[in-house]
Amino acid sequence: MLTRKTVVLAKAEVTYGTDPVPTAAANALLVYDVDIKPAGEKVERNYLRENLSPLPFVRGIKSVEVSFKTELAGTGSAGVWPTVGWPGILLAACGMGGVAVEGTAISYKPKSSSFGSVALYVYKDGIFHKVVGCRGSVKLTIEVGKYIVAEWKFSGLYESPTDTSPGSTTFITVIPPVVLAAGLTIGSYAAVATKVEIDMSVSVAQRKSMNADSGIVGWEVTGRSPQGSFDPEAVLEATHPFWANWEDAVSAELSLTVGATAGNIVEITAPAIQPLDQTYGDRDGILIYTVPFAL
Repeated sequence: MLTRKTVVLAKAEVTYGTDPVPTAAANALLVYDVDIKPAGEKVERNYLRENLSPLPFVRGIKSVEVSFKTELAGTGSAGVWPTVGWPGILLAACGMGGVAVEGTAISYKPKSSSFGSVALYVYKDGIFHKVVGCRGSVKLTIEVGKYIVAEWKFSGLYESPTDTSPGSTTFITVIPPVVLAAGLTIGSYAAVATKVEIDMSVSVAQRKSMNADSGIVGWEVTGRSPQGSFDPEAVLEATHPFWANWEDAVSAELSLTVGATAGNIVEITAPAIQPLDQTYGDRDGILIYTVPFAL
């Protein structure tokens, strides 16, 4: 059995925990670094007796975590939902709300109620894991000369794996835009940086229930503490007051745009970032800052 023969399907759930039945023809994602981790509670039977050896344990509450990486691109048509697998739909299961305006854009913003969820089908060369009721978080890595990488981590409801193959897959054909001419600004300052990371750090919690087959009836989004970092070249305070902004915890807007073709533009805006523990660094002999920030 081969690691490369891994397929992930994803489809938004209409009703939480109810399988929307993703298909290989419409819902396959281009993925890598796929990991699936079932977790089962070990319930020990630690009774006193004349024998020092342990008794067999039993399996209690079961859950599963699925993580993988995708590229981030547009759908191919501005403001139009695609007909084949597009990783952007996963944002709704990461505490975001999506709105499409045809001819303009599909926009996502953080929300605080009525969270979406997604069903994931994971095929490991014939071993099939169905994971419904998935909610989780995403981290974006935006690095010069590369495409945007989205790192997804979801928690879902456990079901027993079976021996099943996905069939013939169809993938989205949009080529992701490369991070060039991105127009990165912090406030009004165009920083000379090579990398921006944004981690939504969404918290999800188990909703345990004795009525559920696995002991968990669902996963609920309970909070977020988004943070990130970037690596600008160091400049004099008169050019841009990095240290003064750090001292006063000044908020500034972060903005960047990757791509220039309608239907394949990724725009990221964070209305308020605040610098955290700023440090010096080196990039090929050039003095830089490493600037972690809260959003």
